[in-house]
Amino acid sequence: MAEDQSPYKSPDSHDNWGEETGYRRIHWAAMISLVLGILSPLAIFVIGLVIVPILSVIMGAIAVSHIKRKREIYTGERLATLGLFFGIVFGIWSGMNQYNDRDYLYDQAAAQTRVWLSYLKDGKLGHAHQVMLQVQSRNFEARDIEEFYQNDRGMREEQRARFARQPIKLMLDHLDRWKPDDLVVHNNVSLRGTKKNEIQLVQEYVLPLKGGTNESIAFRIQFWRQIFPESRASHWQLEGIGMLDEQFRLAPNDPHEGHNH
Repeated sequence: MAEDQSPYKSPDSHDNWGEETGYRRIHWAAMISLVLGILSPLAIFVIGLVIVPILSVIMGAIAVSHIKRKREIYTGERLATLGLFFGIVFGIWSGMNQYNDRDYLYDQAAAQTRVWLSYLKDGKLGHAHQVMLQVQSRNFEARDIEEFYQNDRGMREEQRARFARQPIKLMLDHLDRWKPDDLVVHNNVSLRGTKKNEIQLVQEYVLPLKGGTNESIAFRIQFWRQIFPESRASHWQLEGIGMLDEQFRLAPNDPHEGHNH
């Protein structure tokens, strides 16, 4: 029988080209893992990009697993291993940064609360009220904020109305029984980014009262922190305050009540 010399082969024919040449293709997951691994350092600077090193590790693990089971078909194990390495290193680095940032921000919030309490303690109610306003609504031009409140009836009445609510009223009624430095952080409740350069933070405190009793004022504060890139300055607003033994919500008529960041 004559040998078939046709240049065309049937669909069932097999020429063993892959086995003869030893050709193996790079696994797709290995390439993705490497690319994501190279981009992983971004997670150190942008909290939301922590997903990048995580995906790099996942893709790298998938690639290594598939390549080991089908070495005759796939290659790229070194690329996947490199992606795994970058993902793990920068993922851990990013996680540590975020953990440290959270501690720093909670410490800063407690410091801001002590400063605000110092205003109440020293009778600087105008200063204390300014901290509770949006940055855009604050008066940065007045030389003497307290004098400004004395001469501005609208601001004075707004400040008095807000300070008549609890727990501020309780604090003002017992000024001689507490010190700002005695403030105790009871619980770090939440910290979340709302928009770029903005965070919302909630902390719970206990302010011990002197007088031979175990009395204290327990309250919760919600802060809003903004960073202004043009000046590289950060501003804290005491956005809301409430008694700890009551369901916390922003005070009525608060400029941020129902505010969607």
